[in-house]
Parts: sequence; structure tokens; C-alpha cells
Amino acid sequence: MILGLKTRSRRVVQDSSFAGIEKSKSDIIKNHAGENEKENCCFWSDLPPELLREVLMRIEESESKWPRRKHVVACAGVCRSWREVMKELVKVPEISGRITFPISVKQPGPRESIFQCFIKRNRDTQTYNLFASLSQALADDGKFLLAARKCRRATCTDYVISLHVNDMQKGRSAYVGKLRGPRRMHCIMDAIPASAIRLGGVGPTQMYFPIASLESHPSFPFFRSKSNYMDKTSSGSSSSKGDGSLILRNKAPRWHEQLQCWCLNFHGRVTVASVKNFQLVASPENGQVGPEHGKVILQFGKVGKDVFTMDYRFPISAFQAFAICLSNFDTKIACE
Repeated sequence: MILGLKTRSRRVVQDSSFAGIEKSKSDIIKNHAGENEKENCCFWSDLPPELLREVLMRIEESESKWPRRKHVVACAGVCRSWREVMKELVKVPEISGRITFPISVKQPGPRESIFQCFIKRNRDTQTYNLFASLSQALADDGKFLLAARKCRRATCTDYVISLHVNDMQKGRSAYVGKLRGPRRMHCIMDAIPASAIRLGGVGPTQMYFPIASLESHPSFPFFRSKSNYMDKTSSGSSSSKGDGSLILRNKAPRWHEQLQCWCLNFHGRVTVASVKNFQLVASPENGQVGPEHGKVILQFGKVGKDVFTMDYRFPISAFQAFAICLSNFDTKIACE
């Protein structure tokens, strides 16, 4: 019995000492790994500027589409020097036709092409999610861009727009803006001059999200109601030299002889007939119509029960296009 007890106690001692050795080994490995991480971090951040720029330039040129474009975003988050170089290399959507960073959703779309997106509606939660199309197919996973939630009030309907699906509170970093749904679609883009659609025209390009609180710096609306616009023009504050605000209007449909109905050509991007389908073009300035007034700046159409395509181009942004389309969900009267 005594020998048995001694044997057991000896085994316990051996086991505990073995565990202590293993623990010390794991601590050494962790400490060594931590030192390697610090060394690697210093190594990558201390790359010569010329070499760093060459590496990041090749990454930017090779990763043209999502989901592989996430590598470009990851590089911008390594350190300050990488971020500054990436901000120089990544062009705005107006030039590149790509949406890379969050601020891209508030920058004008591409000039030479139309940026294809789609909206998914959730009737139960009264939310709407905007995705960038990853392919020409009408049904794909897409790249998430923005989310909106409908808030019904006694006299109107508000839509809160955010960068995150689960964070839609005002004052948070993900908050992008708010739309108060109008009853008629007559878009007057206060922030965009009418001359922006001309050849060589310039549109406002936001480079960062404001840090100040919404209470101290309230955001200005990017389009107004028709009545407010008429008040402004009647007061003489709107210039007659063509430098007023950009006005978008519904494109007139054409009569289809075979179908015996009025139709709009969505080039295969819309498959379901709906009163909510629309195309917006720039309204002529002072009665003068140019080729730029025939280009569709925003088109919206139904492809499924709760799926809609949304395609936009310069000079409006994804955020502005999304807000205009949200107003179309509130009531059919908005299509007039």
C-alpha cells in the first residue's frame, strides 16, 4: 500500500512538472511569434517609398473586380504610409468606374459607362440593401454598398441610409444620410451644377465623411421639391446662364408597335413590367437640347418580387441614386 501511494505521488509530480515544461515552451513560442510579428510589421512599413509604390501599384492594377479587390482595401489598412499611397493610386469612380472605399458611394459615378447595381427589399424588416453587380447576370451575390430602413411618420416617410445593415442610428460612423420621401419625382440636384453633364464639366467629389456631429453641422439636401425650386427661380436667384442646379426628369417612353404599348429600353436590365420602372435624363437648359441630354443618368426597374436593378452614372453618386430609388418605393405617385 505504501509503495502504491509513493508511485502515485511520484506520477503526479512528474505530470505537473511536465505540464510546467510544456507551458514554458508555449510561452517561448508565443513570445517569439510576437517578436516576429513586430519585426514583419516594421519591415513592411519601412519599405523604400519607390518599392512600396511599385508593389501597391501592381496590386491596384491586377485587382480590378470584387471580391479580389478586397486586397486593395486590406493594403490600405496596413499602416499610414500604405494608406497614403493607396489613396493616390486608387482613382475615384468617375475615372476608374470602380467602388473601392466607403467614401466612393458619395462620389460621382463613371463618365464613360454606367455602373450596374441592384436593390434587395425585405418586406418584413422594411429594409433595402444596395449591392454592386459583380457580373452581367441579373441574379448574383453582389458587393454590399449601402442599407436603408423605412421609418413611417404621420405626414411623411423617412429612409435612414447607412454603411452597415445593423447600425442605422444617427450620429454613428456608419450613418450616411436620410431621405424624406417626396410624393412626386422631380429631382433637382442642388449640389451638382447643370454644366456638369457637358463635355469637360466638373461635378462635386466628396473625399471624406464629415467627422462633426450632425447637430452642429446639419447636412444639406441634395435635391428639393418642385415647389421650392419654383420659389427659387421666381425670386431670381437661379442663374439664366446655365450654371444652375442639375434637373433630372423622366425619359419619355416610345410606342412599341408589336406590343402596342409605351416602352423604355433598359437594354436587358429590367425583366418585369412595373409602374415603378423609370429612367432619368438631364433636363435641357434654357430649351437647348444637346447629345448629353439623351444619356440615361439613372435607371431603375424590377427583375423579381423584391429585387430591382439600379444603374447610374456621372454626375450623381451611388448614395444619391439609391436615395432617389428609395423614394420610388414609398408610393406609386412618385413615378409621375
